Amino acid sequence: MMHPVDYAFIAVICLASVGIGIVTSCTGGRQKSTKEYVMGNRQMRLLPVAISILVSFWSAVALLGSPAEIFYFGSYYNLTGIGIALACLVSAFTFVPLFYPLQITSIYEYLELRYNNKFIRYWSTFLYVITSVLYLAVAQLAPAIALDAVMNIPQWAGILIIGVISVIYTALGGIKAVIWSDVFQSFFILVGLLAVVIKASIDSGGLQNVMDVSSQWGRLETFDWRADPRVRLTVWSSTIGVMFGWIPWYGPNQAAFQRFASLPTLAKAKWSILLNVLGVILLFSLLALTGYALFAFYAVRGCDPFSNSDIQSINQLLPIYVKTELQIPSFGGILIACVLSGAFSTTSTVLNSQAAVTVIDFVQPYRNLSDAKATVLIKWLVVAYGVLGAGIAFASSFISGVSLAQISASLLNASTGATLGVYLLAACVPKSTWQGAFVGSLASLILVGWLCIGALAGGGGGPAMLPLPDSNCTGLTGANATATWPTSPASSSVYLTSTLSDRVDELPVGLDGFYSISFQWYGLLGAGSCLLVGLLVSLPSLLDANSPEPDEIYIMPGLRGLLRRLKSPAYNKVQAAQKTQLEAPGFPMETATAIWATAKDGRQMKTLATRRRRRLRLAYRKIL
Repeated sequence: MMHPVDYAFIAVICLASVGIGIVTSCTGGRQKSTKEYVMGNRQMRLLPVAISILVSFWSAVALLGSPAEIFYFGSYYNLTGIGIALACLVSAFTFVPLFYPLQITSIYEYLELRYNNKFIRYWSTFLYVITSVLYLAVAQLAPAIALDAVMNIPQWAGILIIGVISVIYTALGGIKAVIWSDVFQSFFILVGLLAVVIKASIDSGGLQNVMDVSSQWGRLETFDWRADPRVRLTVWSSTIGVMFGWIPWYGPNQAAFQRFASLPTLAKAKWSILLNVLGVILLFSLLALTGYALFAFYAVRGCDPFSNSDIQSINQLLPIYVKTELQIPSFGGILIACVLSGAFSTTSTVLNSQAAVTVIDFVQPYRNLSDAKATVLIKWLVVAYGVLGAGIAFASSFISGVSLAQISASLLNASTGATLGVYLLAACVPKSTWQGAFVGSLASLILVGWLCIGALAGGGGGPAMLPLPDSNCTGLTGANATATWPTSPASSSVYLTSTLSDRVDELPVGLDGFYSISFQWYGLLGAGSCLLVGLLVSLPSLLDANSPEPDEIYIMPGLRGLLRRLKSPAYNKVQAAQKTQLEAPGFPMETATAIWATAKDGRQMKTLATRRRRRLRLAYRKIL
């Protein structure tokens, strides 16, 4: 039963988020320019941005589902924290220094600059907008279902609260409101998880007993070195697979880009991602402790809620514990505030980024909009996308079986791998073509989308749960109940379907074996297939010595030096002249132009253009 103090916590999280939006809309430049509304005038502070990046990609379902993963599948899930930390490291030293010096507002603008082609930019933006709209349904519907099932908050009310509050403060305050709201909401996420850990540990006989019980039931077994991709959680899938699955979230991602590009220097932009290594470790430790504490509590009782048919989805484990065991004023409100914080953060992040790229990539190139009018249009698109996302969430709530929300989450998983593949092809293969990037992304979408839909349809069966404490259960009529769980915290879960009778160790073969490939390999599979097909399509350009190459600033920073060394001495002389000119303004640019115009190495080189000189000068000033 909810107490007045519980409603007070809910009111605080909602009103404070709206208040932050109002304050940020009335301060600074009052959000009247796209530079301020979308990029925070590139003057944001490091720590708030780092916190915002951390919590933005952890949806409410991930916060609910991660402890349940530990509860039902054991500590293998903890290794994914290592994979995510590796993704942060890779992104900080590759994509951040690639994008930041360009001073662009949309990461899809990079693709146009790199390939000198608008279609690949529009295609990538279109894919992002479509998947983001569907993702809004998942971000709002999934926590609403969990709250409805165990706390009697109607689904329509949950969707309405999440949608309305997120739209209000995002539309009013832009990226500044989103970042500072994330910081405020992270406090409730931390307090909510700590409250559960402390209370469940006390009820289970202390933290030492929690770990002892978890060990006895196999929850602390971590290392499975099998290389079979059908095994759901192994050392390899949880590190390498997860790393490739999360790089698209920290690197070539519009939401992450808007945050680290809002910082004043490249060094701070890198640190905003690097600090997430520490944040991910702390968050995973807390989520793991939550899972261990909940398991020990129900193991001591001799019955877990899923075996007893108290819940239909393992995502409801944490809410049912709070509802039935924490009959203390404020605890229920704290958990709901925690869930709402995760939902607000994810929803506002998606709304802000997709509205921004819609105007910047689709409208501004064809409409002569003033900066003020473009900002107003972005605000209205935040409202429009919020209404559209809520509408899809409402519609999905009435669909049984494999719902639209499930399909949209599958599409999101498929698109992230394709996105990574496109940017790797563009940044690492100088002679690749936009046709290769497009066909490669299409092939990746088809392959991974097919895999996701096949898994959703149950073609691969479900993963085996670890032994559960059910000796004292009285409601075992749910032995064949359907269980759903998140396959990726970043994507707000692609729901797979399984039954309790699926607790087997045998791995399927044939087509079912293909559908049983662990979700943690989806990112690598998508990026790899995109790269392979993209290289094949770009093969004529790769073999042509006279095919054009992009400016150096569009190539991954770590590869620039290697490419210089592979080029002719004449070309290296030109590059040295360019850098000398940039470092010493007195150097006559005509000399560099003359060298460039006369240097030949199997092909005639072009004269330096004014635009190229300006672009290189800006890039080197930022980097050096």
